[in-house]
Amino acid sequence: MSTPSTSTTDSRLAEMTAKMTAREAEIRRRIEELRACRAEGKSEAEQYTAFEAAFDAERLAIVEDMEALESVKTAAVSTVEINNNLAAINDKIACLQRYHSDSVGFLPAYVSASAKAKVEELANKLADLRERVVPKKKFAFSSAASSNRNPKQQQPQQQPQKQQQQTQQPKVEPTLHNLTGKAVVLSDESVANKDILLSDLADCTIKVLSHPATLHLNGLTNCTILCGPVHRSVLIEKCTDFTLVVACHQLRLHSSTRCKLYLHVTSTPIIEYSNDVLIAPYNFNYANLSDHVTLSGLNWHRNQWDQVQDFNHLAGHVASPNWSIMPETDRLNWEE
Repeated sequence: MSTPSTSTTDSRLAEMTAKMTAREAEIRRRIEELRACRAEGKSEAEQYTAFEAAFDAERLAIVEDMEALESVKTAAVSTVEINNNLAAINDKIACLQRYHSDSVGFLPAYVSASAKAKVEELANKLADLRERVVPKKKFAFSSAASSNRNPKQQQPQQQPQKQQQQTQQPKVEPTLHNLTGKAVVLSDESVANKDILLSDLADCTIKVLSHPATLHLNGLTNCTILCGPVHRSVLIEKCTDFTLVVACHQLRLHSSTRCKLYLHVTSTPIIEYSNDVLIAPYNFNYANLSDHVTLSGLNWHRNQWDQVQDFNHLAGHVASPNWSIMPETDRLNWEE
């Protein structure tokens, strides 16, 4: 039986979801009105006025959605429900970005630049919100198992107080930095629900056989990264000639070139200041993948791998030259 507190939270979440759905339908209606405006031959000034009013109203509505989600007591709401609402907000941001892209032709340059910056600000706020509202799972491992994995960490049984103090210390985020020509496997226990930073790697192959909290790649050259489901976001910066196979809630690629991305992503992937990007569906398979999907809270039935938003290409009626779908004949099968 649900407690009154849980019932109230569920009711608020359901109400918020209904409002978000209605707002998404509203912005799609506005986009159609904009297209109708053009078909009727209305002046650019009239179209600009209509855009400004609709864009600002929807932007404020998205901000309200994020504030409403943050106000919900997330402890009483399932991770799947929270992630579904985050994905819905992300879709609305993408819809607003498409609305802007469709309007570039008649907008003054300074207005277009301002609208683009506001969309990016919403995307950044959503990433920050995800970090705050998605519950972080905690895992405990037996001391015997830990001892078997690393004998140097064994502690005498007569020092229980010292052992207790060590387990209460903050966990250190696993990081690989400044490596060349290495093959590394990060196991389940070492990275489960933790933040991973891989930086300044060259000619490396990294396998993450786990479900990390976040994944950040910076300064990789000619590397291959194979990763299980990520609880929250993936950020890629300044990477060249690399391959990434990952499942996540949100992905952003920045200042990178010649990238091959095999993705399962529940929100629209975002690229910025990047080019020569090839996209394919996630196909990494390893022993504990199914369990890790469940632990990560990822919706395995929702994959927007091919719905890429290029923030540097605003002409919505023309395909972005910076990314494309990888031909099936060029795709590799990734197995562990």
